[in-house]
Amino acid sequence: MISQKPRVLIIDDEQTVCDILHEELGEHGYTCTTAINGNDALDKLATQDFDVALVDIRLPGISGMNVLKKMQLNHSHIAAIMITAVNDVDTAVEAMKLGASDYIVKPFELDKLTATIRAALQTKKSLLEESKDFSEMNAIARGVEVKLDSLHNHSKVVVQRTNELAQQLGISKRKIQRWSAARSKLDAERNRVVESSLSKL
Repeated sequence: MISQKPRVLIIDDEQTVCDILHEELGEHGYTCTTAINGNDALDKLATQDFDVALVDIRLPGISGMNVLKKMQLNHSHIAAIMITAVNDVDTAVEAMKLGASDYIVKPFELDKLTATIRAALQTKKSLLEESKDFSEMNAIARGVEVKLDSLHNHSKVVVQRTNELAQQLGISKRKIQRWSAARSKLDAERNRVVESSLSKL
């Protein structure tokens, strides 16, 4: 859960970057922990609770992208912000598809980073609240998404088939409509994040 004083996991193989971000974000009211590689990060994710993770894409051993994948599987409540020195569109898009909240290219200004963290935390909080309201509908949607192949895994198809299955299961029309609206909002937010990231590149 997002606490009064958000906990940030900083994952970067440059100790200097970790130290600077730890100090600066600490002064902005965040409780920070650092990890200098993917294995170290996964160990800390398994034993501590975090609200947001700043993940360097290029890490020794387990890459930042693989850390992101494992976070989405086991710690999906954490807002992940990818950090990299490589200004690459394909990498940004892949990170967004894997569930990253945002993508920042080094060097970056601290004010921009803190604004990104605040936005990511707020978005994640809203999505988690909506997810609790629609756990039944989301379970159906996940089943639909698994059965669709990647070439046809479009949001409209997922929503249509989920609604059809929900009707067959006797879920109320009002709940289906509310879920459809929430899903559209989620998809629009994901598209906004992707477009925002691409515009930075």
